[in-house]
Amino acid sequence: MKKLWAWFCRSQEERANREMLSRLDGRALKDIGLESWNNELAERVHSHRQRQLLRLAAMRIGAY
Repeated sequence: MKKLWAWFCRSQEERANREMLSRLDGRALKDIGLESWNNELAERVHSHRQRQLLRLAAMRIGAY
């Protein structure tokens, strides 16, 4: 039971971290070293991140 609870807590923390990173803008990501210096690539990554965030929200409410 402890292993199951630890897995659940870890998965919730990882999900929260993913959502937090997806909400950061390009400048903040560049400041912490996670964003590429290539603007075109950065825009594609940002749009992909936004689609993933919308997909996650839709799955939570059962619309996807």
